[in-house]
Amino acid sequence: MKVTTVPACRVGWQGQTLRYVVRAEGASEVLVPGNGEEGLQVRVADTRQVGDGVEARLDVKVLDSKLY
Repeated sequence: MKVTTVPACRVGWQGQTLRYVVRAEGASEVLVPGNGEEGLQVRVADTRQVGDGVEARLDVKVLDSKLY
């Protein structure tokens, strides 16, 4: 499976919500793990089938100021 995230990284400030697009070739869904990165709250905003995989829009709320 090949996964691409756009943008590759950003600076996240406390209270800011970052938006990413994740493309996963060969996948049928995108899930957020229950034990994700500390200081972040991640949710899948939208998912759609593209080609032989899926594309998902993720909203990442930064709870603590960190460089991501």
